[in-house]
Amino acid sequence: MNYFLFLEASMLICLLGALISSLAKSQEKIRFITIYSSFFSALCAFASYLGFYFSYQGYITLSEFNAPLPALSSLLYFVVLLCTPRTKFIGADKPFPSNLLLLSQTLSLLICSSSNNSTLFLLLALEPLIPLIDLIRRGERIQIFLIHLVPTWLIALTLAFANSLPMELTGILISLMVIIRMGIFPGHTWIVYLTEKCSFTIALLFITPMAPILIILKNNQLLHDTHVSLYLSWFAISSIFYFAGLTLVQRSLRNFFTYLCLALSAMVVLGVCSHEALQLTAAFSLRNSLWVALIGMAIVVRALEARHGRLSLFQNHGFYESTPMLGIAFLVCGLGCVGFPGTSAFISFEMLADEIIPSSPFFGMVIVFSEALISISLLMVYFKLFCGKKIEWSDIFKVRLREMIALWIIIFLIFGFRFLPLTDIVTTHHNLEKSGTQHPH
Repeated sequence: MNYFLFLEASMLICLLGALISSLAKSQEKIRFITIYSSFFSALCAFASYLGFYFSYQGYITLSEFNAPLPALSSLLYFVVLLCTPRTKFIGADKPFPSNLLLLSQTLSLLICSSSNNSTLFLLLALEPLIPLIDLIRRGERIQIFLIHLVPTWLIALTLAFANSLPMELTGILISLMVIIRMGIFPGHTWIVYLTEKCSFTIALLFITPMAPILIILKNNQLLHDTHVSLYLSWFAISSIFYFAGLTLVQRSLRNFFTYLCLALSAMVVLGVCSHEALQLTAAFSLRNSLWVALIGMAIVVRALEARHGRLSLFQNHGFYESTPMLGIAFLVCGLGCVGFPGTSAFISFEMLADEIIPSSPFFGMVIVFSEALISISLLMVYFKLFCGKKIEWSDIFKVRLREMIALWIIIFLIFGFRFLPLTDIVTTHHNLEKSGTQHPH
């Protein structure tokens, strides 16, 4: 075999960048090392994707199913770091978690490229350590975080190392881990606390990848045979409706974004709970599309907060005059979140609805109604943020070139992600039928 070690190099670059940024003294050097480490890691991950496409692999072997994921993950990490305001690195009250973000990027690459069940459980047990360390660094209370995450650590480690558990117990443990880790009602309070108290960048890149979806896909047959997927789907459908309703009444922009993430994540969980190949295809494709749209939405939220502080939704702010690009990006990402025609999520939403409605009209009605609530809330928040009386803003509020580049990358992915090789519906459907849904793991 001709080894093509770009994926391994991508992970090594992040680890070296994390080590060097920890040792660097100058904040300007830390910023330089962090952004460029993420950039070169993204280049290597994309090279590994191209190498797979031309039949070259490294020691970590990829399949058609997960080949695009490391490249997508690294690109989104780089985009988030690229548009991080300079003031977050230099002169901020609390230190920016550069090394933690590079470690998080390494873990994300490992999760996206892993095909082994036990390895995935182990990586999902390690992943929450990143926001935990950041909370401790910032001097925040960690009790709420630990109350929810200690059970998931125990479950993940048990499933990673125990090979002789009964199928029913395994299914129950997986569902409990997914409910807590994905923020399915009632295990969601820690996520709201995390986005409020943790670094928003760390929280964003911890929540939006929806990594536990890969566990459900790999154990779909087991969850179906033990009927656990049925109970998990009821938790998911109640969460979709509950969180979609909460997006309408939020008076804090950051809380609105959190509940939007929770509602859309629950929708993906509902789709993955099925045993039908088409519905699984729709749910997994939807997960990748929403990952991009939610990252773009979070970039807009953080850009506005960097300029104006924490924003209330009690009054109109009229930000469009000063930052029209942020207004356009907010609308485009909102369209991507609800599967507007032309966005990469459109086909996935349509397939998901077409598969769910005939088998369960009640579930289909709740999904359609929840989508309508989310659409209304997105428009309401847009009007609150970008409409209102004209205000004369200084040039310091204008969108910088780095932010412009990051937002255009996100907009391209929202409208063009479906046209990249190995990411279309047919390829995903073929590989789900071939690998993940036929045999218990």
